[in-house]
Formats: sequence, C-alpha cells, structure tokens
Amino acid sequence: MGVAPTADQAPVIAAARDQARTLLRAKEPFIWNGTNITRQMRQRIIGLCADYGARVEIIATEAPRAAISARNRGRPAPVPESVIDRLVRRWEAPDVTEAHQVTLVATLS
Repeated sequence: MGVAPTADQAPVIAAARDQARTLLRAKEPFIWNGTNITRQMRQRIIGLCADYGARVEIIATEAPRAAISARNRGRPAPVPESVIDRLVRRWEAPDVTEAHQVTLVATLS
C-alpha cells in the first residue's frame, strides 16, 4: 500500500481486517502476518476470528536486539531504528490463554 513505517497504519490495518472478514465468512484459512506486539493489539484480530468461530494459532518470534537491527539493515526498505526501538520496548510475549495454540520461537541471530 506504500504506507511508510512511520506513518499512520490505520489504512493498512483496515484493509487487512476487511480481507480477514472476507476469508472468515468463506471459512478459508489464512495467516495474519503482523507486528501485533501487545496483547491488546492481538486481541483485535483474535476477537474478530473468534466472532466467526475460527481456530486461532499464534506463532511469535523473539530475537536479540542486535539480531533485529541486523535483519532490519538487510531489508530493501529498513524500518527506522526509532520505530524498532519503540516496538521492542512495548513487546509483550503472548500468553497461552490468548489462542487455541501459542508457539514462541526464539532465535539467536
């Protein structure tokens, strides 16, 4: 959609939610690949899925801050470090009560 990482993400989220509703109504499986760093953020999409009776699985990834920065620098369009810092500070690991299945994948690099 061409929205900068530092810009308002509301249009991106709204478009993704609309697409999710379409898939949920059709009972089609899908993956929501998003930076849902807090329980509150995750609950918005999990609640939508629950409204349609969908099964929800969370796969969360964690990495050391240095590894996150290195990966980010390797991207074609790196996210500003200030945005990465804000996301890392706000990160809440998912709890097993948030979904039918919760998997945490930790990497060292």
